[in-house]
Amino acid sequence: MKKIVLTGGANGIGRAIVESLITETELFVIDRDEEAGKVLEQHLSSRHLHIYYGDLADEKELNFFIQFIKERTDTIDGLIHNAAINNGGLLSGASYEDFMDVLKVNVGSAYFLTQHLADLFSDKASIILMSSTRNRQSMADNESYSSSKGALLSLTHAMANSLRNKARVNTISPGWIDTSAFQHSEEEVELTDQDAAQHLVGRVGEPEDIVQMVRFLLDEKQSGFITGQEFIVDGGMSKQMIYHEEHGWRYEED
Repeated sequence: MKKIVLTGGANGIGRAIVESLITETELFVIDRDEEAGKVLEQHLSSRHLHIYYGDLADEKELNFFIQFIKERTDTIDGLIHNAAINNGGLLSGASYEDFMDVLKVNVGSAYFLTQHLADLFSDKASIILMSSTRNRQSMADNESYSSSKGALLSLTHAMANSLRNKARVNTISPGWIDTSAFQHSEEEVELTDQDAAQHLVGRVGEPEDIVQMVRFLLDEKQSGFITGQEFIVDGGMSKQMIYHEEHGWRYEED
């Protein structure tokens, strides 16, 4: 049974990954949402799920999580860095501390965990960093998040080189993924026909779209010759040229 470390597993895409992999892997998860995590633990009731509750921005908590892992296994076959926060940007007056907290959680913790768990990696270990199409496209007031997701691309190819012959390192960059069914808060999201039609594939993404890419990258037989790469899973959204009054698009000022 493979041993996989996952950050941010209590909600959204992370939770979908947990639910998909739990029957065939042993999972070591860190998340700060204890309420959601406890519900997930009760729902799955699996001895193969180990959740540590802590803040990825806190180095002490990262060290406690590493100790938590090492007390339970001496081998790691995969590390999936999914956790992320967004503290806004220029328009909302995000402070230096706000900005740096995002970098700590979204980027720094991935580096730190890789650095301190590398001695446990198996010969076929796979590291997956979860970026976003926001790494190349932005909306206003999104500086903290977009910067961190862009940084993950550079971290990917840098670590792929440093870990050559030790672990493969790749990035998944999701587009719009409707995670409402995997949120503890039970979000109600009403998708419109226009939401679906704007994507080249005619629908909004689902967590399963990302889960299948995770499975592919974890599988040495399928992806053993792939490292240092980015996989964009966005229904073709980022490949469109969008201009006023073309293909139904219209620019309207607020």
